[in-house]
Amino acid sequence: MTVKETTAYESCIGEKVELPKPNSLVEFMELNEEEKLQLEQDTDKEWQKHWIGMPEYSQQDNPPYKKLIVSFRTKEDYEEFSKLIGQGLSEKTKSIWHPKLDRDANALRRWIQEEA
Repeated sequence: MTVKETTAYESCIGEKVELPKPNSLVEFMELNEEEKLQLEQDTDKEWQKHWIGMPEYSQQDNPPYKKLIVSFRTKEDYEEFSKLIGQGLSEKTKSIWHPKLDRDANALRRWIQEEA
């Protein structure tokens, strides 16, 4: 069995993307609504140049079942909680998924086609 990618793709890792003006949030806020809409449409067209021949993709909304605010009286309590759930929490942690969300699970997947 031979497996190959169905189309060539460009690796944009590490490339800096030059967006059309505005160059800052201040400049963007100074645009009128029509200019903002045009900028959004132009930006939408950019990705479409690279999507030629790709399959349709539709992702369903997958909201969390429940969100919960948990408060800790001491740093020790916070560290104990971190150990109990088996996730490394830092002072900067604002939210987590339980069980831990594997963000890299699908990172290397590509569309492939098997040849007979």
